Amino acid sequence: MNSNDSKLKSLKRYISDTDVSISVRNRKVNLLNYQKFKYVFFGGFNVLLNWTLFYLIFHYVTFKNNVEVLGLITISPYIFALLTSFVVTFFTGFLFNFFFVFKQNEHAPKFGNRLLRYFATNMGSLVLNYFLLKLFVELLHWYPTPSQVLCTSLITIYSYLAQRKFTFSKKF
Repeated sequence: MNSNDSKLKSLKRYISDTDVSISVRNRKVNLLNYQKFKYVFFGGFNVLLNWTLFYLIFHYVTFKNNVEVLGLITISPYIFALLTSFVVTFFTGFLFNFFFVFKQNEHAPKFGNRLLRYFATNMGSLVLNYFLLKLFVELLHWYPTPSQVLCTSLITIYSYLAQRKFTFSKKF
């Protein structure tokens, strides 16, 4: 084993053994453990990918114009950007969570079952995102890209809890 491997293992051991916690009413509340660290790291990458795709699609694919789909429906450019970026980051987020964040044991449901659960919880996130984005852009007249950043920030807590308690729970 070379020195880089040993340094990497030491760093991983340090991160996995380090918990950031506070005491609330004589109860230990764990703010950051290794799983949360990995969720923030991989989720942060996926969020940056989402924001980048949203921006590029909004500005350079739709050119801030409504999008007509099959002559049946017209979608505002920011909703089109939301839906298109969601399709890409749905799969990258699932793969990160399945393989890196939430370790699976031999009794855990298989890939397809987790994917269906991930889809269900992400539909909840997408619906929340849709209504928040409509609120910020159409009612409050905020610019779409910062509105999407705020939406993502607000939905992150719901998403983490849904993934941990439902999608990747060891109890299901």
